[in-house]
Amino acid sequence: MHRALLSFAQALLIEPRCPICDGPLDSPLPPTAPCTTCLDALALPCEGLKGLLPLPWCALGPYAGNLRQLLLKLRQPRQGKALAALVQLLSERFVLSATAVLVPIPSWKRQRSNPLPQRIALGLGRPTAELLHRTRAGLSQHHLNRRQRQTNLIGAFRAFPMDKQGAHSSVWLVDDILTTGSTALAARQALEATGHHVAGLICLGRTPAKERRR
Repeated sequence: MHRALLSFAQALLIEPRCPICDGPLDSPLPPTAPCTTCLDALALPCEGLKGLLPLPWCALGPYAGNLRQLLLKLRQPRQGKALAALVQLLSERFVLSATAVLVPIPSWKRQRSNPLPQRIALGLGRPTAELLHRTRAGLSQHHLNRRQRQTNLIGAFRAFPMDKQGAHSSVWLVDDILTTGSTALAARQALEATGHHVAGLICLGRTPAKERRR
């Protein structure tokens, strides 16, 4: 009886679990990878998503369906393993240049700030620099159209100037979701005004075109 209980406890501790659903992980998969059921449910494009407007960007998948539901949960501390799994997939789909420096976009919220951009940047395993800070808290962007978002973000960011080593030549902004790109454009403007060059933005989800407010 005791041996059976011990074997059962050891199995629970040793058996790899899916970081998203916590179900048993398929044995051929790495222990940090999502199970095939979760991967099928998320329906992530094999090569991710890429675009050039309103600035060069890449994303793990469209901010819709099961990926959207998962991203809404990721700000909770207990979802750390799920976030790490998605960031690992992101790093596998997009290989950044050796000179890339990641700059997380600071949250605009006065309270309950969004921790995801910084966690994503740290998880990608590239040099990270906190070159941006908010000069003020803007209004919630959720119900604003494209023009209102741009106006809301005028002067919202300030970038730290070049240090003794000079400007960064390949800055990649990091955010959790890209919608109209107004936030990223405002961040890029602040960085480039101080001499840094912004190569693009990397994120987990890209809002589908039909859901972006005009």
